[in-house]
Amino acid sequence: MKRLYRAFKDWLYLPDSNEIFNLLLFGILALSSIVAIVSFTRTLGIFLALFR
Repeated sequence: MKRLYRAFKDWLYLPDSNEIFNLLLFGILALSSIVAIVSFTRTLGIFLALFR
């Protein structure tokens, strides 16, 4: 998890000074990506059930 956070911070060029903001942003983006993956999987399942 630490390596993932460090890669995320380097990817967005976030400074080290505001660590709480960086962690909050990382948490929000992580949760939203999980929600997006679950929504996509459910939608794909619905479409596959329709064509079956």
